[in-house]
Amino acid sequence: MSAHSVDPVLQGELAYEAIRLAFIPWQRERRLAREQARIRLARFSSRVLATGPFHSLALRHGGGIACWGINADGEAPPDGVDGDFVAIAAGYGHSIALRREGGIACWGANGNGQAPPDGVDGDFVAVAAGYGHSIALRREGGIACWGSNGYGEAPPDGVDGDFVAIAAGYGHSIALRRNGGIACWGGNGNGEAPPDGVDGFFVAIAAGYGHSIALRRDGRIACWGRNDLGQAPPDGVDGDFVAIAAGWVHSLALRRDGGIACWGSNSHGQAPPAGVDGDFVAVAAGDYHSLALRRDGNIACWGRNVHGQAPPEGVTGPFGHVDV
Repeated sequence: MSAHSVDPVLQGELAYEAIRLAFIPWQRERRLAREQARIRLARFSSRVLATGPFHSLALRHGGGIACWGINADGEAPPDGVDGDFVAIAAGYGHSIALRREGGIACWGANGNGQAPPDGVDGDFVAVAAGYGHSIALRREGGIACWGSNGYGEAPPDGVDGDFVAIAAGYGHSIALRRNGGIACWGGNGNGEAPPDGVDGFFVAIAAGYGHSIALRRDGRIACWGRNDLGQAPPDGVDGDFVAIAAGWVHSLALRRDGGIACWGSNSHGQAPPAGVDGDFVAVAAGDYHSLALRRDGNIACWGRNVHGQAPPEGVTGPFGHVDV
């Protein structure tokens, strides 16, 4: 063998090592890119649509809000709400919206102080509304709470932490930590808000009546709490999902391909077992109705529509304005 020849076996090993060294960083970058895309889509979904038990909200491209459904307490004014908003949330009979400058506007029922007419001042980045309480995520990572606190769901002093997302259920609240774990407080009669929280690497959360769900970084869904109607299977739900929503006793998840998976009660057609096909980019779940934002900016609705909260013909946009 000449001084310049290379053993074929060694040559093959060197080639493999070169490919491996190039492939692994590429694979890691691709995985991180997918995770970041999932996080962006999850945050987008949680900001542009909102549903209470009997009313619905959608964020317009210009920053205003469209409302439909019951308006018994002024929670869904038919003419909508003007403003430069970037996120919305809907509770039992109240609605709240995050202004671009960080303050919060509130309207609707305020019997428990959940929707003060003068709003809430602060430098907030996210909002959530439960049955009779409201919470907001401060830019620095802590959480402000107001409204009903009968179950400890809205402690007046707020909740300290380094959080990046929030969700509010009937009588419980949950928050996503920056490290991917979840903190829970409030009513835990169904196991929906374990005081020790839930460990994992999650990118999105949602809270229903007595159950909670969370989107894992790999696209699967974890569920805990009440499962009498299949709304929160203890083994979770497998799939490649990018956003989630939790209703009274049903749950939705947006697939990466744009379709929607549904599980739990379908008593009013709110969670068809076969799911809903389409090219969707956001989802929301009310008591017995569901909404999904199409990529073209229009909204599809299904489920109970007794108060006009889910018109079968959908709602014409364009909707979906938000910074992501």
